[in-house]
Amino acid sequence: MHEPTRCRKKASIVDVASAAGVSPTTVSHALSGRRHVSEKTVSAIRRAMGELEYVPSHAGRSLRLGDTGLLGLQVPDISNPFYAELARGVEDVAESLGLNVLLCNTNSEPAREERYAEVFRSHVVDGLICAAAPEPAAIERLAKELPVVIVNEVAGESGLDTVCTDNERGGALAAEHLRGLGHRQVLVIDGPLGSPAGELRRKGFEQAFAADGVTVRHRRGDYRAAAAVRIVRRELEANGPWFSAVYAANDVMAVAAIGELVAHGLEVPAEVSVVGYDDSQLAELVTPSLTTVRQPVYEMGRAGAERLAAAIRGDDPIRSQTILEVELVPRESTARRAD
Repeated sequence: MHEPTRCRKKASIVDVASAAGVSPTTVSHALSGRRHVSEKTVSAIRRAMGELEYVPSHAGRSLRLGDTGLLGLQVPDISNPFYAELARGVEDVAESLGLNVLLCNTNSEPAREERYAEVFRSHVVDGLICAAAPEPAAIERLAKELPVVIVNEVAGESGLDTVCTDNERGGALAAEHLRGLGHRQVLVIDGPLGSPAGELRRKGFEQAFAADGVTVRHRRGDYRAAAAVRIVRRELEANGPWFSAVYAANDVMAVAAIGELVAHGLEVPAEVSVVGYDDSQLAELVTPSLTTVRQPVYEMGRAGAERLAAAIRGDDPIRSQTILEVELVPRESTARRAD
């Protein structure tokens, strides 16, 4: 009887790297030509490719041309409607340019962020739109490997391309609205530590609300519903309803705060007013509808994608910061303070 024919396993880029004694990232650089690789190392990689009969995939051939046809989009929490709307703006621009989008949801976990960074460094995408609050050193390292645009956050002193909104002004708008309604005691549910956008919203609110005879207590949130529920519950159980208004750094936390206030028998807005931030789809769906600071989320996604496409093409090598305007949208969740 004839022995069954066994198919030889197709060599991968990892196999080539192992045989050449280098990292998969170095093999990728040698194929793409985007970063310098010594001639000695290139020769070792070519020799390994020949011995293993390694044939670069279509993606590999595209990498050599510097055009994978893919844009990366990294977000911290795709379950948040804000990021879904942002992704829609990015995808619409990509579609118009004949590109596709690789969506990476980090769940705000450092280990996931690092794994995705390794993927991006291998040049499976032509550029990255980062919608999370990036760790400065990590994002700067990544920006040396491929074009990166930060959206919805402030890039700090890195000088990276940035598309964001006027977060400080947004915080001030929320404060001015509540002050105008006569509120003097406010519970503020901030964004997570390390979020530059969240800190600017906090600063804007503090400066606009500051006056004699007012009480503002900040509590650290994380842009998620569970944090807002925990904070409101703890404040009510420890101190009673000492506040007449709640300002949350995003709509998800604001909607969760409304639910917890109602669960404790408080009427919104008759007894406690609530203001959110983003003007996501949640704002109009919740009862009462949510007063919130509107960010042009879809436009932010579009602008970020357009800026990344320009950077990939090399049309405009000068890095820039684009700041979009915000506005307050009054709805049913705020009212004049009860005497």
